[in-house]
Parts: sequence; C-alpha cells; structure tokens
Amino acid sequence: MVPVRGLEPALDPSISPPAPAPPEPAYQSGSFVHGLIGLSSGGFSETVRHSISSLTSHHDRRSRRELKDKDSCVADPNPAAKREDASPCRGMDWQRRRPLHLLALPPEILLMILQSLNFADIVRLRETCKQLRALASPQQIRTLMGAAQLRTQLLGHCKSCLMHDPFRSQLLQPTLADPGYPLASRCLDCALKARDPRIRVGKKINLANFDTVWVCRWCGRPITEGAAFGAEQFHRQCYKRYNDFLFGFFLLGWLQLSLGVVAPALAWRYFRHATLVFAPTVTTFLLLWLCLGFLAFRGNRRRTYHWTLIIELAILGLWIPPVYYITLEIANAGDHPVPMSTQAALAMFALNMLFRLFNVLGNLVILFSVDTTERNRTSASVWKRPLYGAARACVFWTYPQSLEQKLPPDYL
Repeated sequence: MVPVRGLEPALDPSISPPAPAPPEPAYQSGSFVHGLIGLSSGGFSETVRHSISSLTSHHDRRSRRELKDKDSCVADPNPAAKREDASPCRGMDWQRRRPLHLLALPPEILLMILQSLNFADIVRLRETCKQLRALASPQQIRTLMGAAQLRTQLLGHCKSCLMHDPFRSQLLQPTLADPGYPLASRCLDCALKARDPRIRVGKKINLANFDTVWVCRWCGRPITEGAAFGAEQFHRQCYKRYNDFLFGFFLLGWLQLSLGVVAPALAWRYFRHATLVFAPTVTTFLLLWLCLGFLAFRGNRRRTYHWTLIIELAILGLWIPPVYYITLEIANAGDHPVPMSTQAALAMFALNMLFRLFNVLGNLVILFSVDTTERNRTSASVWKRPLYGAARACVFWTYPQSLEQKLPPDYL
C-alpha cells in the first residue's frame, strides 16, 4: 500500500525517541567481589559513558512526566474547580516539582560520590535499586579506585560482616592462601562467633596491622587495648575480677581445711571405739595434707590434676563408712534423744563429703581442659549456658589458678 503524501502522522518534537536499553550489569555474570578482583580496568571516559547510558532511560521518563504535568497545567483554564490534591500543579510551578532523590543527580556527581565511599558503603548502596547497582559495577569501581586503593579497601574490611577498620587493629591477619583474598580478613567478633582455631587461650595471634596480641585468660578475647599492668595475658578489668576470685578461693581453702580437721577430731573424740569411723577419718586426715602439698608446690607448669583427682576421690569414698555408721546409730535410737555430739559429727561428715564432691568435679573439668572462658559461655546455646556456668564455678571452687597454667602442659 502506497502512503498518501501529507497524511503521515505528525511527530511531536518535544518527545525524544526512546533510549537504548542499559547494558547488562556485571553482577549477572559473577559475584561482585570476583568481578572486582578479576576484571580488567578501563579508562575514566569509558566509565562515564557506561554510567550515562545506564541512567538515560530514567532521565527520559522524568522529562516526559514533567512535560505531561506542564501540559495539564496549561490546558486547564480553571484549576481551582478541581480538587486541590488531584491537581498536578498544586498551586506551584511545574518546574519546582523535581524528584529530590539521589538518582536526580548527574552521573558525574554520582561517580564522585562513589569515590568517597568505602567498600562496605558501596555494597550497601548497590542493594538500594537497579540503577545504582548498574552504576557501581565491578568494572567502574576498579576504574575509580585503582588496583592499589581497591586492594587496601578489601584488606580493611571483614569478609563476614563488612566491618571497616582503616587501622586493621580489630582484624585478623589474612594469608594469600585464604579463599577470597584480599577480602579474607575477619574481625575479632566474627572470629569468636565462628570459633576460629587461631584464637586460643595462652596463645598469641597476629592482627592485620602486623601487631601481635595475647588472648585474655579470663574472657577469652584478644587483648587489643587495656592490658593489665604486670599481667599481659589479662585485661585490666578481667585481672581485677580474677584477683577477687583468688581472694574468695583463699577464704574457701581455710574453710575446707577447718572442716578437714574438725570432722576427724569429733570422730576421734566421740567414736574412737568404732572402727568404721576411726580408721577412715585417720586416713582422710593424712590425705588432706598430701592434697594441700600438691596445691602448694605444683606451680603453673606442672599438671597434677590427675593426682589430686585420685586423692579427692579417695577422701570422698572414705567418708562414706563414718556417715553410714552414724546414720545407723540415729536410726537405732528410736524415740531416745540423739546426742548433740552425734548430730554435729554427722553434719561435719556430710559437709566434708559435699566439699570433696565439688573438688572432684572441678578436677575433672580442669583435667579435660574444658574451655570455661566468658566468651565460650555467651556464645553457647541457651541450654548449654548453665552447664558452662557450673563448670566455671567448679573450676573456681577447686583451683582458679589453673587459668594461669603454662602451655604446653607438663604432667608430673
């Protein structure tokens, strides 16, 4: 069919032809970090050209929307006759109704903004909309930052939470063999949550700023600042709490020693004729001083927890015959009043058994090297926290100085 001249549709000069579709972003072909590391860098002019082409469609849609609002304002002779909230003008000039968001800025300014952001901020900015995701593509970021600055940025971020530490004092030192290098560092909080094997009590760890710090023996966290004076393996506050527990253990030791002396004395005074009471109490009295000798002379290098465990088990077992004999006498007394000496002896024997039971549990926890630090308890599940709290209490009851034991262990 031959078109008739003069009947062609009139073209509106104010409407621009549709812009070409924006190029496919780089994140569709691979991950963002791999694109940053593996793609080659281009020139700044190429970056600007890609940025302008990716945002052209957005500016065209905005221009057509403003032109439509202007035509509606001009065509309506009486805008007050319509509702005020339905008018596209709303009593103001159409030129003032421009979008007040980040995409209204020119692409050049957006690229300057990207240059002032760190890697974590750029990643969060890419998650806002498709236009900014296409603008902050791996190729453009490599071009804007350069290879050296981009490597420095990646080394200063945590690979798990993207925490930015420009001084790298809160990041573990990565190696070239780590997956994802240079984005292979991990902050101390994420390393503790992930139970990094490098963070161990009594060991030094290397930070990303090439500094070496100790791991606190009380809380289990690296000592990046605030180390105790004269005790470099403790935080200042942790060392204060540790000394408070040592003072409590000193008082508790005198209490156990008093019970270990008073209970045999009562047995020798009132139950000398009973073999089930006299012989075991003499043996427990001798083993008590042997156990105190281990506590006093083993130091921080020697491991004698297996010997003290055997002694405590023997003392605990030797208190069973005296308790059985006295309870049998009370049961046979019937309606007759029980002497006060018998009641006092039974109470002392029971307290000795209870204290020795706690000592046995504490020696078991120390012998198997259970991690009783504060960071292990807080990172455990809800039903495991009471178990860690009980294990920590048993250690402080038995021998809190085990926190200062040297590594590697030397068993006697």
